[in-house]
This record gives sequence, C-alpha cells and structure tokens, in this order.
Amino acid sequence: MSEDKKSHFPKVDTASLVARFPHLQVIVDEWGSASCRRRLMTLMNDTRNGERKGFPADHALTIFRLVMEHDQDFPEFEEAAGSALWSDATHDRGYWKS
Repeated sequence: MSEDKKSHFPKVDTASLVARFPHLQVIVDEWGSASCRRRLMTLMNDTRNGERKGFPADHALTIFRLVMEHDQDFPEFEEAAGSALWSDATHDRGYWKS
C-alpha cells in the first residue's frame, strides 16, 4: 500500500464523537497503529463486566465506521488487535434462519 493512501488521520468525521467524548481524541492521535485498532475494539465490546452503557447510535456508528476504515487502510493490525467478542455468532445461527 502506498504511503499516500495511508492517511495520518481518519477519513470518517470524528468531530461529533470527540466533542461528546473528548477522551476519544486519542483515536485520531493513534490513527494507523495497532494500539488504535485495539482501542477501537475495546470500545466495541463490553470490557466493564456488564456495566458498559454503550454509545448513542450515531456515535456507535462512527466507531464502527472507524474500525472498518482502519481495517481497510491498515490490515496489518486487524489480527494483532484480537477478535471481537461479537464476531462468532455460531450459537445464534438458528436465529438467523427463522
């Protein structure tokens, strides 16, 4: 992948996300690194023993889009970040058939 394709900043607009959750500026600061990918996946999963309230839908969608963009532009970090807890729905396959 050429260096010009790898941006130092995400293309997804993070302004609203960072305005509401200022501590998430670190995503922009770490963009293009394994630590950024791990942080995004931590946000997408409950790491607070069921106490995570989740994000409002528009911010959750922004985080999901950031994961997708990061994986597309920096695939070398996808596996290093570990899998998502929600990535294996083998136990729910019957549900999707109905």
